[in-house]
Amino acid sequence: MIKISPGFSLIEMAVVLLIIGLLMGGLLPPLSASLTYQKIKLTQQRLEEIKEALLGFAIIHERLPCPASDRNGIALDMSETDCNKEGYLPWADLGVGRYDAWGNPFRYRVEDEYITTTTIVVPIPSSGLMVKKNLQDNDLTNKSDSRVVAIIFSYGQNGQPEDDNQNGNKLYIQDGYIENQFDDVLTWLSINTLMNRLVIAGKWPLNP
Repeated sequence: MIKISPGFSLIEMAVVLLIIGLLMGGLLPPLSASLTYQKIKLTQQRLEEIKEALLGFAIIHERLPCPASDRNGIALDMSETDCNKEGYLPWADLGVGRYDAWGNPFRYRVEDEYITTTTIVVPIPSSGLMVKKNLQDNDLTNKSDSRVVAIIFSYGQNGQPEDDNQNGNKLYIQDGYIENQFDDVLTWLSINTLMNRLVIAGKWPLNP
């Protein structure tokens, strides 16, 4: 004679639910971390695309664009005083996307010596360098070989600039993702990269 089970008891159901809860709890942190790093990688890819668009803009216009004053992505005129300050990415002028992987608008800063056609073709020395350091205070760029002419960055997952990247000076911090400590994602355009691309495009040196 076949004996039919009356089903699970409440205690057995509670044990099953507890086990499922423990399994789900163990899976959620790794899943969350994986999604975060996927978004960081996607944001880095978009930043590199923006850098290429800036180089293309420089080849066509023989200068770099000013930041945009708001999210409309239209660059300020080079005569406007806010052109030498950090602002929104001029995505409309560059023909690129405006947002990072978290839906935050990209930020942009350019050295004001490189917004006019009369100076971009020569690497003019400047005291106003945008030097990058990581959280351990190690230099990532220096005057001799990697002077920075423009910075593009994302506020990262929290949608807010880290303390070192919101003080308005020309020192920006770049580091890897550190949970609850640092999540800005930053890249820069160096003078070497800019000049090399202008040479390849036949834009530098100037013809007499």
